[in-house]
Amino acid sequence: MKRAIIICRKAYAVASGMLVMCISVPLLAQDIEIKNPSLEGPPRAAAAPPGWMIINNSPDIQPGCCSVSQPASHGSTYSGMISDATMEEGIVQHLSTGIKEGKAYAFSVDLAFPPVYFGQRTCSGAFIVYGGNKPGEKEEVLWKSPLFYHTNWKRYRIEFSAKKDYAYIMLCNYFTPCSSAKLSAVLVDNLSPAIQEIPKAVLTVQPTCKGSSIGTASVEVLGGPVPCTFRWKPGGQITSSLSNLAAGSYEVTITGFNGAYTTLTAVIGEEVLKNEIKVLPSRCYGDNQNEISLVTTGGKVPYRYYFNGSDHPLYTPQFRDLHPGKYPLLVKDEQGCATQELINVAEPPLLQITAALLKDVSCNDTHDGKIELQMAGGTPPYAYRLETGEWQSSNTWKQLDEGRYYYTVKDKNDCQVTGMSEIIRNNRQCAVYVPTAFSPNGDGRNDVFRCRVNDDITAYHLTVYNRWGAVVFSSTDPQQAWDGDLQPAGSYVWVLTYTDSKLQARRQQGSLMLVR
Repeated sequence: MKRAIIICRKAYAVASGMLVMCISVPLLAQDIEIKNPSLEGPPRAAAAPPGWMIINNSPDIQPGCCSVSQPASHGSTYSGMISDATMEEGIVQHLSTGIKEGKAYAFSVDLAFPPVYFGQRTCSGAFIVYGGNKPGEKEEVLWKSPLFYHTNWKRYRIEFSAKKDYAYIMLCNYFTPCSSAKLSAVLVDNLSPAIQEIPKAVLTVQPTCKGSSIGTASVEVLGGPVPCTFRWKPGGQITSSLSNLAAGSYEVTITGFNGAYTTLTAVIGEEVLKNEIKVLPSRCYGDNQNEISLVTTGGKVPYRYYFNGSDHPLYTPQFRDLHPGKYPLLVKDEQGCATQELINVAEPPLLQITAALLKDVSCNDTHDGKIELQMAGGTPPYAYRLETGEWQSSNTWKQLDEGRYYYTVKDKNDCQVTGMSEIIRNNRQCAVYVPTAFSPNGDGRNDVFRCRVNDDITAYHLTVYNRWGAVVFSSTDPQQAWDGDLQPAGSYVWVLTYTDSKLQARRQQGSLMLVR
């Protein structure tokens, strides 16, 4: 279809007369006529309506054939088609003006689903449109309906753009298997009188920031029946672009001068900047070599980083040689969307020896001194070294003689702390002494029964019996004491076995008085 508008301009001649100049500007749009769009013809099986040809098997002119009695949606007759796993029925028409590559087109058609065809149950309604250059040569799928199940007529708008020129259009039923039937079927009626060329357009959108309204949507018409008008919903704006949009969907109808239209939907997303933050602490307390790094996603690159209140952005999200503390960070993208973070930077606590538990040499002839360290801070696990010895995982050194001992402790990051302890020797005879009485009355004196071990002994075992020979207390730990709880005052018998520092097995026994 060709139309034109007249554009007139005023011009003034030298003699001050007025001259009106008019030019004709053609308006071009390719509307393709469809012959017999109502699909009228004498009802019969295996036939195509006049102006159409059969492709693939035997479509029917309905109603009244093959168990189909549905009235036409327009006129008197329509086309019925079935398909199965081996074939698709359809009709084809040679177009007086062919479909052109790259142009956008639209037409409408009424469709319905016949649950029974040829006395057989059918799976679903399904409709497909092909383009080709020979009857039955299905070169390109121009449009394909979803499966449908409505038995009443329903109008469908078909929009498409072909990848090449085509002289034929084919309307067919396609098959999708189901468990209840072996056929698919469709009823087709009331095509548009013409396949209209519609505006071919693209939408460009820019999202908004979270919580704001700075999104934009813009239409660019690439071809078709121009000039075009625009109308947006919601809002009713008639411009080709919108700005200051909140997140949501905006529909624009683009109408060519020939009345043909297309509708596009702009979805304005809400950009959310997300930061994956990694804090790498200093290896040791007081190093002040803490580091922050980020990976930012979302929004529009490049990102700008305003660190610790600075007005000057950085483009590399790495911040080094930081002291412990809390650091504010503002991140902005190219569009101006922003997010704020408050990042806590903490380095390992101070590595400390909190206590050195000492055991002095027990007596004149032994070397049973011991140092046991208690640690805090740093980054466990710890390693321990005495003097210039080997590193060890145990926090204890045993079998020490009297003297001063210097030790070093390091943590996982090789942070170190040193200390010194002194072991003294008890100048006394090596022996084990057992008291003969105790008084558990809570006065702080002789409240428990415990052996006094002045020797480096092993295999310690103390047992206390009552007057009837029953065991009332037993221990293999020299530091463990008996408090006499729940036992009456009176006489008890004890037996002690151990190995002394000279590796001699010893056995001692005696009586004990519990006084209340």
